[in-house]
Amino acid sequence: MAKRGYTRDTIRGGASDWDVSRPFSSSLRMIGSLMAHPVRFFEVLPKVPDVRAPGLFLAFSGVVSAVVWFVFGGIYAALAGLFAPVAASLAVAFFSHLGTWGGRYDFVVTWRTVVYPVGFFVPLAAVPALRWVAAAYAGLVLLSIGLSAVREVSVARAVVVSAVVMVAALFLMWMFSPGL
Repeated sequence: MAKRGYTRDTIRGGASDWDVSRPFSSSLRMIGSLMAHPVRFFEVLPKVPDVRAPGLFLAFSGVVSAVVWFVFGGIYAALAGLFAPVAASLAVAFFSHLGTWGGRYDFVVTWRTVVYPVGFFVPLAAVPALRWVAAAYAGLVLLSIGLSAVREVSVARAVVVSAVVMVAALFLMWMFSPGL
């Protein structure tokens, strides 16, 4: 039960926040939760403008992504895999926030929502066989569920916004990444 004075929107350290003390096992737990129970994951996501846990999750995913990109693409791809998740999450959050204008929370909470699908996707983006399947799952399923649950907009609107954002992101990824 929550402490007195807290609401479900202000509880810190909720069930879906990334645990800094155990980064690897916490990341695996979160990815498993995103794959098995995405609706529940986003329903219990703390809706607070605290960027620490999602930012660290994104940084950890960037490191894992850099290692995977180094194996599959070399040093330059690894450097891009290290720094691209932050820029990608900010861009996707910006356009998702615009598309869900009038939703309940501000940009930082939208960014918190976007970080987890992006963090799920970036390590898998390096693997040629999984790249497009992971992009479709993260962009269409996870992002639309997250936007609908967190921003409290209709499911249809969240699906349309996430589809438009995903198609634009994949088009840019295809245009500027040779060999994809």
